Amino acid sequence: MKEYEELASKRPDAFLPDLAMSLNNLGNRYSELGKREEALLATERAVKEYEELASKRPDAFLPGLAMSLSSLGNRYSELGKREEALQATERAAKLHEELASERPDAFLPGLVMSLNNLGIRYNELGKWEEALWVTERAVKEYEELALRRPDAFLPNLAKSLNNLGVRYCTLGKREEALWATERAAKLDEELASKRPDAFLPNLAISLNNLGIRYSELEKGEEALWATERAVNLREELALKWPDAFLPDLATSLATRSMIHHDVGDIDRALQDIVAAIGHLWPYFERLPAAFSILMGAMLQHYVRYLDGAQPEEAMAERIRLYEELVPGE
Repeated sequence: MKEYEELASKRPDAFLPDLAMSLNNLGNRYSELGKREEALLATERAVKEYEELASKRPDAFLPGLAMSLSSLGNRYSELGKREEALQATERAAKLHEELASERPDAFLPGLVMSLNNLGIRYNELGKWEEALWVTERAVKEYEELALRRPDAFLPNLAKSLNNLGVRYCTLGKREEALWATERAAKLDEELASKRPDAFLPNLAISLNNLGIRYSELEKGEEALWATERAVNLREELALKWPDAFLPDLATSLATRSMIHHDVGDIDRALQDIVAAIGHLWPYFERLPAAFSILMGAMLQHYVRYLDGAQPEEAMAERIRLYEELVPGE
């Protein structure tokens, strides 16, 4: 990166494109390691460089601008900046739509990626119908792309199916939600069996979602099976890359706690939710905007579980833990 910056300062026409691409890639790498603030700074710089390049040579650099705007939407979302995330993603989708209308073979994959991200952005802001529409479109396009190039597009199809399951669930379509999530989990299982280092994180996402889908349909045993697997995978991943995967592990522990509660195992529900809060708390303190909704939900579950806890001694101990985790409450 430093070398590209030095080269670009001396010969911008030759090296600014390389610098912009490197900044975008750097943002993605920071994000994968859980370094969300650093990821945003790098991606904002990439967008700025691509905007300058595209203003002079749009044919050459509008694709790069669209790509970096899509990344920027993801970075904003990771920090809880939802309005900014939607604006960036809408710009990316609009640019990709224009590019794909002229050269679909080259730019349709970029458009579908933007549509998938746009569905997530709409969902984050409660625009349920818009989220479903663009996600269904993304799934349809990825299915066609995966028929021609499965190695390249089956992972994207699995991600979009996962998102489609969430969209269906939000609108109360639980059977459809389970169908989409089971398809995603099956694809991720196949991908992870061949390339575990690349696809185990995606499989963990699918299994966590699958546990929720089963639970919503009161399939308690299946829900616990899927969620146990998600927790185990994320524990292994968090040992290697804690900043990247401890928040995900907290999410799966919270999911498992809800399932334990639903099947009447209050003690295990409390154990899991306390562990989830403990894992997430340092990240919430550092980035409250990014984790406030998730932390709030966990604390609500914790208090609700306490109402059913027995004996009194156990309840008093868990209240003590709660007070340690939430000073001043």
